[in-house]
Formats: sequence, C-alpha cells, structure tokens
Amino acid sequence: MSVFIKKLIIVLMVLTSTTLAQSNFNKVGTAGVLFLNLPAGAAAQGMGKAYSGLEQGASATFWNPALLGWEKSTRTFISYTSWLIDVHYQAAAVSFPIGGVGVGISQRLATTEPMTETTTLQPRGTGETFRYQDLALGLSVSRAFSDRFALGGTVTYLRESAADLHAQGLAVDIGSLYWLGYNDLRFYMVLRNFGPDMTFGGTFMDTHVKGNLKEEIEISYGELSLPVSFSLGMAGSVWKSGPHSLLLALEANHPADYSPRLNFGAEYKFGKHLKLRGGYGLNYEQESWSLGGGFIANNIIIDFAYSAMQDFSGILSYSMRYSIPQGGSN
Repeated sequence: MSVFIKKLIIVLMVLTSTTLAQSNFNKVGTAGVLFLNLPAGAAAQGMGKAYSGLEQGASATFWNPALLGWEKSTRTFISYTSWLIDVHYQAAAVSFPIGGVGVGISQRLATTEPMTETTTLQPRGTGETFRYQDLALGLSVSRAFSDRFALGGTVTYLRESAADLHAQGLAVDIGSLYWLGYNDLRFYMVLRNFGPDMTFGGTFMDTHVKGNLKEEIEISYGELSLPVSFSLGMAGSVWKSGPHSLLLALEANHPADYSPRLNFGAEYKFGKHLKLRGGYGLNYEQESWSLGGGFIANNIIIDFAYSAMQDFSGILSYSMRYSIPQGGSN
C-alpha cells in the first residue's frame, strides 16, 4: 500500500469519526437566510452535494470560486428546483476570463407561493396575501497561481423579505483548490456565508400582561446570523477504461448551526455524452440519498437530479450549462 493511500485512509477515518462524535450537538434555529444552503444545480444535487471541487464553470460561483481560476471560455448556467413546502428555487450564473483572472456573476432567488395574511384580530385571514422571498447577487473573482493551485472569493448581496419587512446584508465566500499531481486527484477548502448579522427594519408592538393590566411595548426585530459553514474535501477518478470512467468525491461540511456532516458522491461517465450520478449525505435530518444524470451535446449540458426526503416528497432539480469556446464559435 502506497504512502499516499495510507494518508488518504487516515483523512477519511478522521472526518468520519469527527462527524459521528459531534452528531448530538446541534444548534438548529441559530441562523437565518437558510436558502443559501440549498444546492445550486442538478449535478451537485445528484452527487449528494459533494461537489465543491468539481465544477469548472459558471456554477463554481456557488460552490467554490477558486475553480474559476482556470477559466478559458465564457460559460453560462441556469437551474430550477421545486423545494419543500412549495418553495421555488432558481439560480443562474455566467463566468468568463479577464486578463488571467476568472470572473463570475451569479444570482439566486427563492420564493414561496402566496400565503394568507392573518392577524391576532383576524386569525382566519385579512383577505390579503404575501410571499416570502430571498435574493442573493454575487460577484466572484479567482486566480490560478500555478497549474495546480487557485484561490478565489465571492462577495454576495443578500436581501430577505416577507410582506413589507426587509433585511439586507453582505456575505463572503473564500475557496481554494489544489491538484495533488496524482491523476486528477484534488483537495479543496471553502468558507461560505461569512459576514455580519442581518436585521429586519422597523418595529412591532408586543403586548405584555401584568396581572389585570395590559401593556404594549414597541420592540425592534432581532438579528439573524448568516449560515456560516466550512467545507473540505477530496475528489478524483478511481477507474478509467475505454469510454468508461468513475469519479468519487468526499466532502466534510461544518455548519455553524448544526453538527458536522459528510457528503459522498459518485459520477460515472460513458463516452462524451452521458453522465450518471449518485450521492449520500450523512447526519442530515431529512436528506439521504440522491440520483441524477446529465446529457452532453456539443457545448450544452443538461442535468437532472432527484433527492429523497425522510418525511416529505422527493426533490426534483433541473439545470443547463452552456459553454462558448474561446473565439466565440460554437
């Protein structure tokens, strides 16, 4: 057994034992703007979110901006997911090289179906409706310092709204990727959603009861912490034979509002036109396994994925990627 394989086994054992040891220490409900944790793209969802070291294209703006450092062409990305409880989630991005630097512009939007407005005096509804909406606009910049190492970052403007209430803020992602020089094996680290707390503007009246007296107090809305997380992982091809190849990925994620999680992903590629994917998430409340695939036709890739949920219907996701080769020809 080579020294490299021994080191890889040790890393896997440490990541697994850390996740299992901390699985009972969760801090659910301590962060807001949780739509930032939704997977952007069917390829990533199909691989169980073990994807932060794979996508060298526009969707890297959501997963690891460092991968934009080797960008050689203009690429576009768009995806749609029908999430739980009638939440519609869509993401879009474009990436391109400028003077040896990779640049990405991204957008994410999560909206609900219209909901009935209720009040204390009108618990059955006021006759009005409202939507809950989350918006993220990002700018990514990355540079490859060599053919093996790249570093990138994303600054994201956030806006969360519910009826006439709004909260705004900024978040920063920092990612790195290193090609280990052994086939296409890579190691990566990503810090996501780092930034100041967000606060809804305005105030509301709260009624306090003291004996037979009722007192109304004007109170400001509390602060929302961002869902900060840190991920590290490894990915690489483990089998190639003729038109067949198999890539495996392992990613450990440590969110600020939950105990660590492990994501496993696999991607089988046949020839130049077909990809099949599978993934599994360890230490999730609802998510577990996922399946997906992709079809490649010239410069267009169409992906789809299905993720199983424990207590809800499964999640379907669709996405499309398009690459404009250098020189602008198809």
